Formats: sequence, C-alpha cells, structure tokens
Amino acid sequence: MPIKRVFVSDVHMSPGWSLGKPGCYDWFDKDEAAAFGGFLATLTNDNSVREVILLGDLVDGWVYPIETQPPKYENIADAPHISGIMRNLRELARMKKVTYVMGNHDMTLMETELDSFRQSVFAGITFQDTYDTADGIHAEHGHQYAMYNAVDPRHEVPIGHYISRLAATVSERKQHFYIAAEIEMRFPSTGGYNVDARGIIKDPLVNAPLTYLADELGNVDDDTSITTLDGGVITLGEVRRQYARLGIDWVESHGLLGGIRSVWREAVGLDGVAYSIAQKLGKKIIIFGHTHRKENTYLRAPSPIVSPGPGEEPFAVYANCGAWCSKIEPTYVVTEYDEEGGKHTVALEYLKKTMPPEITEIS
Repeated sequence: MPIKRVFVSDVHMSPGWSLGKPGCYDWFDKDEAAAFGGFLATLTNDNSVREVILLGDLVDGWVYPIETQPPKYENIADAPHISGIMRNLRELARMKKVTYVMGNHDMTLMETELDSFRQSVFAGITFQDTYDTADGIHAEHGHQYAMYNAVDPRHEVPIGHYISRLAATVSERKQHFYIAAEIEMRFPSTGGYNVDARGIIKDPLVNAPLTYLADELGNVDDDTSITTLDGGVITLGEVRRQYARLGIDWVESHGLLGGIRSVWREAVGLDGVAYSIAQKLGKKIIIFGHTHRKENTYLRAPSPIVSPGPGEEPFAVYANCGAWCSKIEPTYVVTEYDEEGGKHTVALEYLKKTMPPEITEIS
C-alpha cells in the first residue's frame, strides 16, 4: 500500500473575540471551524492515511488589536467553536501519527513553559521545526524565508507580529481587513536607508508598513502603546528602534541583493526557495504553507521563475497547502509514495470538491 500523507496549514484558530462584530479581526470563523472539525474526523476514519502533518499556523497569537493582550493558547483551545476541533484532533493523534511543524503565528507554542499545554491539549502530537522523510519530502511552514516573519534571536517576536497587530486594529476600527501579503505588496522590495537627526537608522522596509497602517488609523504615532504577549507595553517608536536595522541585516546575512530580493518575499511566493532547497537537500517534493496561496507545480532547471523551455525535465515538485481561513476555499496537499516503484504522487485537494485535484508526479 502506498504511504499516504496529508499536509494542512494556516487554519489560524483564535478565541473568536471579535466574531459577529462590525470590526471583526479574527481570521477564522465558526463556519470554517465546523468545516475543519469535520475534516479532522474524516481523516481519523480514513484507513488509507498514514500520517497527518500540520504545517504551521494552526493557532494564532498575532492577529489582535494593539490594545488587546493576545490570548493564552488555553483561551483558544477552550473557545466554544474550537473545543470540538481539539477533541477531534486528539482523537486523530490517537489513531494516526500527527506531526506539528511550527509557523510564525503560533511560534510561542515552542516555548519551554508551554510543554505541559502541548502534552495535554496536543497530546500524542510530535512538535518540530521542519519535516523530512527518507523517501524525499521536505516540508516546513515557510516563514523563515520572509523577512517580516522569520525568527530573529535578538527579538521575542518578528516585526510581522506588530504589523499584524496594527492590521487587526485597522480591521477593528476601520472595518478594512488585510492579509500580510496585501500589506507587503504596497511597498518596494528594494531601497536604501537613511539616518534621522537623532542618529536612528530609518530602513524603509521596516518603517513603510508600520507607517502605512498607523496613518490609516489616524490617531496612532510613535508614542502609542502596544500591549505585549505578557501583558506589558511597548510603544510603536520603540518597535521602530528595535528593528531599525532589520532590512539591512537581512540582505547582508542572506545575500539577497538587487532585483531578486522580491522573489524571497511572501507576496511573490516561495517557488525560488523551494527550488533552492530541492537542489541543496536533494529532495523530490517541497511543501510549504504561510503564503495562503495554493500551489502544485513542477520545479525545472535552470529556474522555476523562468518559463521552462523544450526538454527541461522536472526534477522536483513544489506544493503549497493554501489556507482554511479568511473565507478562502480550504485546500490541502496529499502525497502518496509507491515504495516499490519509487514514485511520488502529489495532489492539491479542494475540501468542497469544487475543483478536481491538481496532481503532479515525480520519481
């Protein structure tokens, strides 16, 4: 029997504090919760599925207005529209192997003090940073390749956390809903920096999204307080100061200079990253989440960015799970590996079956 694995990402479960209000900032609503809970039950009863991989951002600790302290994960798990999902998830983990690969919106689940929570609410689930198989699959959330969302050991959270908090405040106060890629596409992918009169580096890649959202709110400036994860406060000005060199350091450390830099930003996609990983690790299938953009495509030499010419055979497959929130049609990725023939089949599946599966194969 083929080895069948199911990959799901970007559910973004939250307590639902704003559901039903004009200024709703929650990305995941009650209808989406019912659909996802039912999907987990279906997986539990599907004897052909060997393993389920949750590819990040299952829960969300980011999308809350600046004056609201983000919830504890217990608040999310115990919410009425989420509790049934958690029961189904625990039952799934009892019946099958379930792996949880961390994303950016749920990255604090990796903190040591939350071990007991993981062992109770997510009992039986293995937590890790990436997922790799001996038969040629590499999967991760994908946030590590986006400057605004990559883990930075110098800071408790990436600057994307604060951008998301401002965006949630716009949703609450102005009823204008943003997703991360929409904000990012508004700003240039290249540019230098300058220093203000106080000697503070002003990097446009850092300041542009913060300023754009602050200006849209109208009554937010550098003295405005943002409630932190632990209930403390940080001002918007302090956020600017702490992350002042982020864009400069990112380019210097990654070597992503000039016009190609935008290829590595989530607004464009993760095709280039998948191509590099497939070559470096010798993997046949690269799977991401993070962008909320469903994909299932061949990677061909010499570049996935340039349209392939005659005779350019695919050497790997890149798939993206899509998302289960923000009124996006839910999608997920299913892989099957034929051990005897050494062939992988990759299918992008639509929950509501409005489209046939998008299938690729690679040996």
